[in-house]
Amino acid sequence: MNNLILTTLILIFSQFALAQRTLEQKDRADVLTHYNLEQTQLGLKGYDPVAYFTVDRAIPGNQSISTNYGGVVYYFSSQENLNEFIANPLKYEPTYGGWCAWAMANNAYADIDPKLYTRNGDRMHFFISRGAKARFDAQLQRREEAADNFWFSETGEAPRGIQ
Repeated sequence: MNNLILTTLILIFSQFALAQRTLEQKDRADVLTHYNLEQTQLGLKGYDPVAYFTVDRAIPGNQSISTNYGGVVYYFSSQENLNEFIANPLKYEPTYGGWCAWAMANNAYADIDPKLYTRNGDRMHFFISRGAKARFDAQLQRREEAADNFWFSETGEAPRGIQ
């Protein structure tokens, strides 16, 4: 990898790390305007955010097994998943606040179908349609970078899953 690309990547990740620390210090209510939420402040349309990682499936959560994290309500399919989320919420929040990753990569916002997703390491991307998912996945690294940059420019915070 040439030095210019490596330097650019280090700079981008440094900015994301700084933004992440800033987010943790901010009142999260200030950033909720950037999240794709139902009127009830429900995230991921009620799907269990931990299940995407543990069983690689979109599983509807149960309203009776829920938590409110920073003003966002999440439902879980099991008490174990709720406990896992509480132990590390930033790991399980959707990468771009629950907005379509393809739209983010194109400097826009679009709703999601929580059954259409791509996991890339510790990052969970959601999509509005199968076509959006296919286009994003076909150039994953390039699309992720574009979406990360747009999310950061819009919110001042790092996308979830970037350590």
